[in-house]
Amino acid sequence: MNKFNRILLASGLAATASLVANSPAFAGTTGKVDLSGTVPSSLAITVTPTSSATSMNLTPGSYRGVKIADITNASTNSPNGFKIIVTSSGLLVSGANSIPLIVFVEKSPTTGIGSGGAFSAYIANPLAVTKITSAGSAPDSSIEIGYDVPSNQAPGTYAGSITFTASDY
Repeated sequence: MNKFNRILLASGLAATASLVANSPAFAGTTGKVDLSGTVPSSLAITVTPTSSATSMNLTPGSYRGVKIADITNASTNSPNGFKIIVTSSGLLVSGANSIPLIVFVEKSPTTGIGSGGAFSAYIANPLAVTKITSAGSAPDSSIEIGYDVPSNQAPGTYAGSITFTASDY
C-alpha cells in the first residue's frame, strides 16, 4: 500500500469514527415509563329490616326496644375506616298526622358500629347521627327504636324511614 492510500484509509477511518461517535445511537440516553393505577373502594354495609319494622305495632301504648333492623357486613378497604350517617325525619306519618320516634339505639355484642361505641340518641327531629370506625370492619349489630302511641291517635296507615349512608373516611 502506498503512502497516499494509507493516508486516504486513515482519513476514512477517522471520518467514520467521527460519525459513529456523534451518532444518536451511541449518545447517552434515558427513558422513563410512568406507572399508575387505582385501587377501587370496597365499601359495604347491609341493613336488613325486621318484621317489627315492616309491620309496626301501633295500638295505643309505649314501645321501647323495638328491633327494626340488623346491620351486617359493614366493611371497607380504606385505611382510615368508614363513617355511617343515619338520618330520618323521626316521624311516622299518615297524612297530616304523625307519631314521633323517641329513642334510636344500636345494640351490639361488642362496641357496635364506630370506635365511639353504639349509636344512641333520643331523637330530636330530624335524626342525624354519625359514627366513625377506624377499623376496616365493624361488628354486626341491630337497631332498636322507641315510640309512644297515644290513645287518641288518629287512625291511618303510618310510614317513615331511617336512612343509613356509609362512606370511606
